[in-house]
Amino acid sequence: MTSYKAFWQNYVNFSGRSTRADYWIPTIINAIIIGVLSAIAGVGAQNNQWLTSPIGIIVVLFGLAIILPDLALIVRRVRDTGVKHLVIWAILAIIFNIVGFIFALIPTNQFKN
Repeated sequence: MTSYKAFWQNYVNFSGRSTRADYWIPTIINAIIIGVLSAIAGVGAQNNQWLTSPIGIIVVLFGLAIILPDLALIVRRVRDTGVKHLVIWAILAIIFNIVGFIFALIPTNQFKN
């Protein structure tokens, strides 16, 4: 539990290092929390509207709340492995380019109601 507590205490700490346990314990706990809340929201929602249910909104807010602490944790973990900052930015650029490319391939009328 100290790793999960440290995850929230160091939410904007991009310096320093993080051990494997400091990375994996919060990652697993956050995945479990999101999974359980999503399952509850999906069961209680009607007509596949789980995102607009009260618990669905909590899932989205929790997901938004962990973005910055998770990014800081990833930076600290990568630094702990001895990799330079340039590699971190290169990985992020590749991920964003892949996501942008996928969205560029989706037809325009794909999301019409």
